[in-house]
Amino acid sequence: MITKYVLEFVLHAKDSSPKIIKSALAEFGSELMVADCPRQGESCNYDVRMITEDPTLVFDLCAQLGRIRSVKVNESMV
Repeated sequence: MITKYVLEFVLHAKDSSPKIIKSALAEFGSELMVADCPRQGESCNYDVRMITEDPTLVFDLCAQLGRIRSVKVNESMV
């Protein structure tokens, strides 16, 4: 049985949008949700939630887009 993980994190990416982030991550998991997350007056934070088999791959890709914050990783019950 393959272990899947639920990832939840904030991605701080200045030159991006929810559409760009979704496009970059779509092939690495399912149930992908990306939403604007303005914090402290900044509009370049995005809440990301997805299910994936390889969190390291997702985080490596996101590190190329910006800074990752507030990370939560849990095993999926699916």
